[in-house]
Amino acid sequence: MSLYQRLRPFHRLSPEERIRMMQVELAAPLDTLRRAIGDLSRLRPDQTASLMRGRFGELLDVLCESMARLDALIAEGVERCEHARVVGGLSDHDLHAYRHDLLTPLNNLRGVARLALRISDPDLPADFVQATRDLDNASRDALDVIDALTASQERDG
Repeated sequence: MSLYQRLRPFHRLSPEERIRMMQVELAAPLDTLRRAIGDLSRLRPDQTASLMRGRFGELLDVLCESMARLDALIAEGVERCEHARVVGGLSDHDLHAYRHDLLTPLNNLRGVARLALRISDPDLPADFVQATRDLDNASRDALDVIDALTASQERDG
């Protein structure tokens, strides 16, 4: 059973409960994303000079900025739940807007991961290959969590 399939039945919970659950379920994928980005940023300049025509640092900037934005939005989810309790609850529209906010930085992370996976250079260190795989897998897991708990329509698998 996939992560998405395991979590999709919880889509029936209130928006606040789903946000709280999402924060718990996203902990492991987000930790893996942070670790993979850290691993990539520790590569020496001579190891990455041939990547992206010498612009690998710019991709790292995108990863770091997107991860920081995603972390901030996840933390903001707690504030949204607290505010919702005061004003009578989150609507499905509020949850949809939050989902959209989360998907923007997550899709940046997924795009860079998928681009990096396509790089085939025998001189690349094994750390690069493993970090990009970890980045791709963790971003897919994060998407599964977000989709399962916030998407209005069910997706395949």
